[in-house]
Amino acid sequence: MIDRRVKRILGYDRILEMLAEKAQSSLGKKLAEELEPADTLELAERLTEETKEAETITLSQPSFPLQSFSDIGPELGRLRSGAGLNAKELMRISQVLKASRRAKKGIQKDELGRLRLLPAMAGNLFLEDEIVRRIDEAILGEDEISDFASPELRSIRRKIQSENAFIREKLNSMIRGREHSKYLQDAIITMRNGRYVIPVKQEYRGAVQGLVHDESQSGATLFIEPVSVVEANNRLHSLEGEERREIERILLELSDLARPYTAELQNNLDILAYLDLVFAKAALAVQMGAFPGAIHAEGVLDIQEGRHPLIDKNTVIPVSLRLEPDKNTLIITGPNTGGKTVTLKLVGLFAAMNQSGLFLPAGAKTALPLFHAIYADIGDEQSIEQSLSTFSSHMKNITYILRHAQKGDLVLLDELGAGTDPEEGTALALAILEELNRRGVKLLTTTHYSEIKAFALTAPGFVNASMEFDSQSLKPTYRLLMGVAGSSNAFLISKRLGLKREIIENAKSFMRDERLQFDSLLTEAERTRSKAQRELERAREMEKNAKEIDAKAKKLERDLEERRKAALEKAREEAYEIVRKAREETEDIIKEAKKLQKMSQPEATKTVEKVRRELSAKSDTMQRQMRESKKPHTPPKKDDIRPGDSVRICSLGADATVLEAPDGKGMVAVQAGIMKMTVHYTDLEKKQGKSGKKAARTSSVRLVHKPVPLSLNLHGYTVEEALLEIDKYLDDAFVAGLSEVSIIHGKGTGALRSGVQNYLRHHPHVAKFRLGKYGEGEAGVTVVTLK
Repeated sequence: MIDRRVKRILGYDRILEMLAEKAQSSLGKKLAEELEPADTLELAERLTEETKEAETITLSQPSFPLQSFSDIGPELGRLRSGAGLNAKELMRISQVLKASRRAKKGIQKDELGRLRLLPAMAGNLFLEDEIVRRIDEAILGEDEISDFASPELRSIRRKIQSENAFIREKLNSMIRGREHSKYLQDAIITMRNGRYVIPVKQEYRGAVQGLVHDESQSGATLFIEPVSVVEANNRLHSLEGEERREIERILLELSDLARPYTAELQNNLDILAYLDLVFAKAALAVQMGAFPGAIHAEGVLDIQEGRHPLIDKNTVIPVSLRLEPDKNTLIITGPNTGGKTVTLKLVGLFAAMNQSGLFLPAGAKTALPLFHAIYADIGDEQSIEQSLSTFSSHMKNITYILRHAQKGDLVLLDELGAGTDPEEGTALALAILEELNRRGVKLLTTTHYSEIKAFALTAPGFVNASMEFDSQSLKPTYRLLMGVAGSSNAFLISKRLGLKREIIENAKSFMRDERLQFDSLLTEAERTRSKAQRELERAREMEKNAKEIDAKAKKLERDLEERRKAALEKAREEAYEIVRKAREETEDIIKEAKKLQKMSQPEATKTVEKVRRELSAKSDTMQRQMRESKKPHTPPKKDDIRPGDSVRICSLGADATVLEAPDGKGMVAVQAGIMKMTVHYTDLEKKQGKSGKKAARTSSVRLVHKPVPLSLNLHGYTVEEALLEIDKYLDDAFVAGLSEVSIIHGKGTGALRSGVQNYLRHHPHVAKFRLGKYGEGEAGVTVVTLK
């Protein structure tokens, strides 16, 4: 249990805001904002295990984000009441079913069997591909129903296209003809009240027979529906009514298809929202560089290198602390602005996160007890809000805590006993600490009172800790030191800030001797500890350097062995190549010998002599190559290598020209053919004479784009061939900057058209598409709008 005020004080509410930003859906975000720490060990461990599994899936399948989905709760309510859904609402139903399929497939793709909880959850997702198929085929957009949603709709729309064409043709003949053109304000066709009209000048009202539907604001223009198209407009209006009724019927039919599955769809929605939350936890863990914390059944509080997640990761100082089961109370001391309050908030925030399935930005072995409740009195925001004194505000919170806190709870108190008479405040603080410690509460408190530090040295269940203070630089280091009582260092800090020495010495005279002696012992103990810490860090650094040197030596040894093996393997390959060539030459000679048997004696003698010379030359070449592959490589002296020298790169077996003399590390810039590279001078072998060759010139290629046609004709193509052509054509059109293109597939059986449109529905360059209108090819053409 953690109330809203404590969530705000600890920063838990800000962590939930960060979590909500990682969620994909509105429902996932809502679950993130309302996330509460678990109150049982079983639930806390389950939440952490779920996040582990989500992180495993995220890292093993980078391309698997949960597909976005909408909250279809209102749509399901309408279905239960028997109402029909509109196109947008049905698309949301389809979206949830598609997200369910993607989630189930991605989560259950676990070849190694590492996952247990999330696959079981995803297994409960309901899949119904027939609903998705029917909705996707019938609905092209929120306000667009496909012509192929039903044969009746397709027929009605063809009639509408025909009537539209007839009316426009009639009106076009009127506005272009000499008889009527002089009566028109503009030679255009427009619409008023859903009917085609033409703009007629007011003074020629009687010259054009028809119905007046509207007039311009100035009254100079009348919008008249000529009598010659009244009947056609009536038919068009009637057809549009038929179209609306058919669309309503189709939508109701699709709604009835989904209606029996409202319970299953609601279950899918709940599972997807929860999965969205779990994957948001994993994404937040990756962002924070966090690890799963453990719930320590024995009550150990062990934070290792904990980094506050709300402080910049480049500046935050890690905190480590450990409280054994028999140590319930930690007293944190040290200078102001030294990090005491941040440490309190860190422990409380980690406790809440750990019980919520959120990973902790800390060492992998961090573990905390399961806390039943978290209480905190940090800051004095309530005193400002309620016009209370600081002391009254603190005591009001502490009274509430004392009334409710019990064993198994976490209590965080900042500057206990402050804001009143120090002697009375100290006495109250000690009594409160003893009471909470007696109850078995895990308690962390900050203080400046020396009496509390001294009490914690001997009291059972108490442990001192302090925020480190660098006595040389007179600045806090923000590191927590366990088992050490720290000084507030008020005198040292005042001296650093410029307070006169005389005033500081006079201030010391007002302090009791035993207090001065106690503070002096703390200061001396801190100096001794700091010196020992510096020596330990120096020793660790030397040990680290020694290990690095040893690792480098071993790596160098491995590299040399690998290079030796590689060189041996290369020599074997070269020898094999020489033997292969020798075999080929031998086969050629045998063929020549067979030819000789068919020749006359003089011709044979001449040919034998020629073959003998070639064989002798090739034999010499092969023997030289064998010697070169076997003879040891003697590198030149470093100073003997100069720009322009002809060399051989032994590891590559390639000739090259030196471009630059060896640098301080012995690396030489060379050019082999058109390639420039850097090699070590010991990998080179000098050849006689200069290279005499200039570096090869590179050539440039100029791409010439050919014009892209506005249409692609697929007549005679199979579906598979057509899809390849479409992909290339759309790429070319997109690069060429075309906004709209046409794909001609013909009417036929409809198989090619269906294949084309299914492909376009998922193509990255396609914004939308539709069938051609009257005059564009109608159902034989698909018009595509590119992004």
